Amino acid sequence: MNRQVSSLSRLAAEGRTDACILLSNKPWDTAAGVLIAREAGTTVTDAAGSPHTFSAGETIAVAPGIADALLQLISDARS
Repeated sequence: MNRQVSSLSRLAAEGRTDACILLSNKPWDTAAGVLIAREAGTTVTDAAGSPHTFSAGETIAVAPGIADALLQLISDARS
């Protein structure tokens, strides 16, 4: 799974996809992808929109221009 997360986060960081959304993950699944995405300027949060930490159960890597709208959609879908 780690290669998949890293690849999806890299695509988001490169602007080749809008977002990578993982609603159930472990730190070892996301560490490399989170680093790659952050270094490229991608917004990386948890599902509540807080800065991602490795204790988060979700990882959202999203292009900065659409982060707020995507997080609102996720929030609406979960409620």
